[in-house]
Amino acid sequence: MKRAFFLLLAVPAALTVHGKVLLPSVFGDNMVLQQQQKVRVWGDSDQKEVTLSASWRDTPVRTEVIEGRWTAEIETPAGSYVPQTLTVRDADSELTLGNVLIGEVWICSGQSNMYMPLRGYTGQPVEGAMRTALESPLYGNRIRMITLPKKEAETPQRDFEGHWEIPSPATSLRMSAAAYYFAQTLTRTLGVPVGIISASWGGSKIEAWMNPASLRGMGYDVDKINADPDIQQRAKCGLLYNGLIAPVAGYTARGFAWYQGESNRRESGRYARLMQEMVGFWRARWGDTKAAMPFLYVQIAPYDYKDADATDGVLVMEAQSDALKLIPNAAMIATTDLGEKTCIHPRKKREVGERLAAEALIRAYGMRLECWSGVRFRHAEFSDGKAVVTFDNARYGLTPQGEDIPGFELAGADGIFHPAVGRIVPSKPIVEVTSEAVAVPTAVRYAFRNYTPTNLRNTLGLPAFPFRTDRP
Repeated sequence: MKRAFFLLLAVPAALTVHGKVLLPSVFGDNMVLQQQQKVRVWGDSDQKEVTLSASWRDTPVRTEVIEGRWTAEIETPAGSYVPQTLTVRDADSELTLGNVLIGEVWICSGQSNMYMPLRGYTGQPVEGAMRTALESPLYGNRIRMITLPKKEAETPQRDFEGHWEIPSPATSLRMSAAAYYFAQTLTRTLGVPVGIISASWGGSKIEAWMNPASLRGMGYDVDKINADPDIQQRAKCGLLYNGLIAPVAGYTARGFAWYQGESNRRESGRYARLMQEMVGFWRARWGDTKAAMPFLYVQIAPYDYKDADATDGVLVMEAQSDALKLIPNAAMIATTDLGEKTCIHPRKKREVGERLAAEALIRAYGMRLECWSGVRFRHAEFSDGKAVVTFDNARYGLTPQGEDIPGFELAGADGIFHPAVGRIVPSKPIVEVTSEAVAVPTAVRYAFRNYTPTNLRNTLGLPAFPFRTDRP
């Protein structure tokens, strides 16, 4: 339990109450601290020195207050479900944080598919939400989540109004569904608590999460964009970073999970570069100079965007794949099988969380897992009136064998694509693709429309990413 002496009250953004040691809201009762690290803690005080005392260690940590602000590092032990306390005091006041857990911490961010709470949106459910909510008390000492309220800002903020929540049938329904399933899978596999810092905004563009200086370097007229009253705040340069990421930047964490891109369909040609710049900026704010914090992200799911046969959505998916070549220590999960033609918010969020967790286990925790990523195009050969396509991440073959595989298209020398049918070569990661309309194919595509039914998977059930061989 958080106890504040000398009538210490919670203060949202300013952290300037005179005569009291203060912590921003990201440090509070029920929080999770990253295990086996020197975790960073910061706040305000009008005294000369602040002392941190933790229940897991005998020796307190002392730090100097400079111009009213202080920062300290305190070592944490291995993760466990045993509640701890952290006390921060100066010469005039004392603040104790209770029910603190030591475990794994992740930053989850993006737009509406990451924000989407377990209860769903109006007319748009999350599959399995009722069972998940009813079972949430089983994770009361295993999962904690703090959700930042939607806030845009012209300058980087130091605090926000919010608190760490413990899962219950009531609180879990407010939590990000994708982030909750991600945490649930990690805590089951790792056997330690998992804390999620959730900072998302539906409909937001990536530029809103970025450094304006980076955007200026890419040719953006930041001042003009941010002054335009016709542009929504969630699309303006840097405003969501200032309001939703800056207040928690530097909170010691293992890595990032990101689900965004639907709102950047007009910027698909430079989206990979935008991602590269954003990730570099965030890592710098966390002091991650060696890209040790994995950046995991979600392929935007298929959706018709008012034209199922158009490609503005799938071009973003292609750009997301391109970003893997630009961002060190990054991974992208496939959602080709999860999209819904007429709903931009797919109900299958458990699969998103589980697939993100699988990549986290590989990237952050050193587990050697075969074929746990989406199926990827390797190369194609054209002969005898067909395309022979070979895939990666399908060591044990592809499914469904013996059935037609929809979603393929073939084109000949005229460059016009026609529907085609794929058939899996038994026990091999190979699909043979033919079309009656194309006698001599020279190019092949798969799932390269905003929405098209597909069923190609590896034996772990992970789908194939969209691809095309005719890229300019």
